[in-house]
Amino acid sequence: MDKTNILVIDDEKDICRALNIILSKEGYAVTEAYNGEQAVDLLKKQTFDIIMTDIKMDKMDGFEVLRQAQSLTPGSSVVMMTAFASVGSAVEAMRAGAADYITKPFINDDIRLTIKRIVESRELQMENQILRQELSQRCISFKNIIGTSDAIQKVFSVMEKVIPSKANILITGESGTGKGLVAQAIHESGPRMDKPFISINCGAIPENLLESELFGHKKGSFTSAIEDKKGLITMANSGTLFLDEVGELPSSLQVKLLNVIQNKELTPVGDTRVIAVDVRIIAATNADLMQRVKDGRFREDLFYRLNVIEIRIPSLRERKDDIPLLIKHYLQVFNDEAGKKIKDIDYEAMKAMLAYDWPGNIRELRNTLERAVVLAEGDIVTLHDLPDKFRSLDLEGIATSSLRQALDDYEREYIRRSLAENKGNKEATATRLGIDLATLYRKLKKLRIDAA
Repeated sequence: MDKTNILVIDDEKDICRALNIILSKEGYAVTEAYNGEQAVDLLKKQTFDIIMTDIKMDKMDGFEVLRQAQSLTPGSSVVMMTAFASVGSAVEAMRAGAADYITKPFINDDIRLTIKRIVESRELQMENQILRQELSQRCISFKNIIGTSDAIQKVFSVMEKVIPSKANILITGESGTGKGLVAQAIHESGPRMDKPFISINCGAIPENLLESELFGHKKGSFTSAIEDKKGLITMANSGTLFLDEVGELPSSLQVKLLNVIQNKELTPVGDTRVIAVDVRIIAATNADLMQRVKDGRFREDLFYRLNVIEIRIPSLRERKDDIPLLIKHYLQVFNDEAGKKIKDIDYEAMKAMLAYDWPGNIRELRNTLERAVVLAEGDIVTLHDLPDKFRSLDLEGIATSSLRQALDDYEREYIRRSLAENKGNKEATATRLGIDLATLYRKLKKLRIDAA
């Protein structure tokens, strides 16, 4: 990695030189500027990773340098330096967008630690940005499928491989896991993306109507057939046919569907003409199709024709570390729908949502958050905005390492946001969080939150 570039700005040249010596020994590339105007001229020509500027300077003070830096080099981290140490100036600097502040006279170790912390934070942000870019490229148009867990990344990996192929796909998983979203994402990312995507739930249509819906019919073929009707399979020609709950397909139609797959043709109800079709079939089920084959309720040859590639969608309880991301997404969705401004959910509500098993999976999570947004009276969803079942959970049952980390990350961000909203006032922050001051200090130490 290239050296970190640091611009040091102070109207006292001795201070600039002292900082240059300290930071150069740590391996950083240091440039000095002796007033705000000189610094801005440098910023117009060069980008610096970190800018250290004194607050009190003639003509152009440190806050103006900060504003100029935010405009000229928005990716730079700015550290404010002042000999007039006060909570007010520190808070003002942080609120203005500074990454940190240092008081004079300097303690060399404090300078080293502050810059090291900022460098590590920048490196982490860069790694996260690169990871997001890689995931974005890798997941192609999987924008509606949210998650970074290992379980969902395995799904993305399989999807990526099957997208360019013509192979039929069987998507399995519990109800509410998002099988339809996966089917649509595969279609919209593949070579048939500009062709029709036709979806039908095989268990939601009566058997006597399903054949006509799928294959179409000829006028007069039955009492209510007052005109010719094109079937969904024909409508999906050149595109994708999504058969949801395919296990509910009646045995009489299983034979006809097998003919479509094998011979790429179909005959509408009451007709004699044969229609050629080219469709990719993506089927989905929450049933055990192999068991249905053994029970004689599903044709074995059709099963293998549909199950060329299986994609199993994990249940939400298998990917609980994705829950915070899903919550953030759906809060935004329902804010927009309800015209509300819910910022987040509180710590206790998050604990409950991580402890819950979600038998209804993402569909249940979505419904729970829609309800919570409607009921929430403030700008934060609380445990009392969730259904009663969440208040009777064992909230100690979420101590697995990955979930513990997810919860710690969430709590750290939640406390930092509360501190910022209360301008660093710890007593007001503790009151806002509903805890005593001693508990807040313990959490600051445990979660390594710098709240000086």
